[in-house]
Amino acid sequence: MIEDQRPVRESIGEILKLADISPRLVGDGHAALSMAQAESFDLITVDLNMPSLDGLSVIEALVSEDGPNRSTPLIVISAYLNDDTEATLEGLGVVGYLPKPFEAEKLLLLVKDHIGKS
Repeated sequence: MIEDQRPVRESIGEILKLADISPRLVGDGHAALSMAQAESFDLITVDLNMPSLDGLSVIEALVSEDGPNRSTPLIVISAYLNDDTEATLEGLGVVGYLPKPFEAEKLLLLVKDHIGKS
């Protein structure tokens, strides 16, 4: 789970724990890429608007590198979604997106639909 804003990151983490999911929470794109190169995940959620390395760059790196998460389902959670962005994300293989603010139930449904499908 990649989200730069600590309160949002922790909130999403708590929501996922309610569904017996053990999230790994990361606060920036560089740390996320380092982690994703070292271990495999069932699903990755990404915020688009982050300092230093934005979510789109993280997604592009994940899908282009021959690493353990190249085919891991990706879900975007962002306040910056529009038709053009969604089309770009779909072209990169993103399996779903959720606009902020979001309802916990919608996040859980989206995650459960895709977890373990890599």
